[in-house]
Amino acid sequence: MRRPAASLPVLGALTLAGIMLAGIALIVLGWPARPAPVAAPLPETGGPHRPGPSPGSGGARTVQIPRHQSDLPASSLRISALGVTARIGRATEDQGVLTPPQAPSEVGLWSGSAALDAGSGEVTLVGHVNWRGMPPFAFGRLAHLHAGDLVYTSDARGEQTAWRVRRVSARAKAGGVDPAAFAGTQGPRQLVMITCGGPFDLRAHSYSDNVYVRATPA
Repeated sequence: MRRPAASLPVLGALTLAGIMLAGIALIVLGWPARPAPVAAPLPETGGPHRPGPSPGSGGARTVQIPRHQSDLPASSLRISALGVTARIGRATEDQGVLTPPQAPSEVGLWSGSAALDAGSGEVTLVGHVNWRGMPPFAFGRLAHLHAGDLVYTSDARGEQTAWRVRRVSARAKAGGVDPAAFAGTQGPRQLVMITCGGPFDLRAHSYSDNVYVRATPA
């Protein structure tokens, strides 16, 4: 049974494409030429009444670092500048499709990510922008962040990491994805948050861009 149009997602699942790098198979977000299966039905017509988020041109911000977020639950994310607190769940993977959690206040950890409490490697979180007829989800205003903004994550034990945003960028899905956003357990410790942005393509039932926010430990 199809759900009512008011509850259909305007952002679909994120399709996966495998690549080989240094002998290790990495899973990266991409949009192949042929339609890929999705975990939830998409609207046949219509879409959001406004374009998705795109990074602004504002300069860097300098934010003092609070040592601890006393009310941040375990396995959670807080984006101070956006007033967002979200649960960190798992992005599901099925038949080449990566799907962020559908709950508005939840984002998904890619299975190839470094652990939240790891001393190295890249933590990759993905989330929806919104569903049709609903307010923005946890990552709905991700593109509004600026260099210097703070993000907090807590692991399953409640241990926290403060991250400082270094770069906010957008990349057209038609041009492929940025494999550097899926370094996994390799390389220095950093955080990458990904959602959709740009105009909504009615034919593809998808926003045209991917928005990337990169942060390093503060």
